[in-house]
Amino acid sequence: MADNSNKDVAPVEGEKISLRRRFLNIRTLLSFVVAIALLVVAVERLDIDFSSVWGMITGCNPLYYALAFICYYITFPLRAWRWRVLLHNVGFRKEQGVNLPSLGGLTQILLINWFANCILYARLGDAYRGYLLKENADVSFSKTIGTVLAERVLDVVIIFLLLGVAVFGLVGGKGMVVVTVVLGAGVAMLVAIAILLGVMGHFGSVVERRLPTRIRRAFILFREGTLGSFDRLPILVSLSVGIWLLEAGRLLLVTEALGFSIGLSLILFVALANALLVAIPFTPGGLGVVEAGIAGLLTISVARNDAWSIAFVDRTISFLSIIAVGLLIFTLWHFLQAKRRKVVMRDGQ
Repeated sequence: MADNSNKDVAPVEGEKISLRRRFLNIRTLLSFVVAIALLVVAVERLDIDFSSVWGMITGCNPLYYALAFICYYITFPLRAWRWRVLLHNVGFRKEQGVNLPSLGGLTQILLINWFANCILYARLGDAYRGYLLKENADVSFSKTIGTVLAERVLDVVIIFLLLGVAVFGLVGGKGMVVVTVVLGAGVAMLVAIAILLGVMGHFGSVVERRLPTRIRRAFILFREGTLGSFDRLPILVSLSVGIWLLEAGRLLLVTEALGFSIGLSLILFVALANALLVAIPFTPGGLGVVEAGIAGLLTISVARNDAWSIAFVDRTISFLSIIAVGLLIFTLWHFLQAKRRKVVMRDGQ
């Protein structure tokens, strides 16, 4: 029997999400203004030599760059696989009457999710991911968003553990103040996660009773989706570690493409610190914040202009290419969906 729990909360979950309307929203436009302003201020304050940076970028080794690109995009099927495990954990299975998209379909949804996060403020692409799955598999939006939160929890925990491993290779070197600040931010995120999960687990029923009826059902499903996701932890942890090592591999290949040889510990640390910056929903895709963060951390090992050239080239993959690839997937997805609806309407007549 299909999971029709989303129908119980139709007023909360039924709203159609329009990327176009949200992209043209004044808050999205302001977030881009803030992001560009941050980049301009950082570049002017640090007196970056753009001719030197551009020279290094144009001298990028195409083979290493292509390998970095491939390394990054391999993470999406792995993320889709992990998400499917999370969805299965909360009962979205064929035996329960739920027909999830294939691994390829889930990968496309994730790419659209990343694309939306790069053009919208506050990581609204995560909500759009839940909407797409609800539309295609007829599952609860609230419970799906719970699995997305569980995914974020897994990421932060794994990132922090890998940061701890990376720090062993940096102890005693330059930039320990910066390293300490990053670790402090990681600890703060872990504490926030522990409080959130603790409140949901121990005081969830209290919160439910205080909520209006219209919202209560959505909260119950969201809570079930979050707390019910943490089954089959070995495979979830293995996939998460693989994803973040590939993220570090992308940055390593970018540095090699530009002719720099940076220690593996620093590469791992910078890649994971970058992930923490992206997780902060301040600007679309972390624009302005991530570039400055990557460059700032890399100055522990390389000159300032070199660090900025690495940051810019890396972001052509993790930001600009996502907009290009994601827009293509987004367009094809909705074209095919419209075509299917026409076929269904024609057959139904």
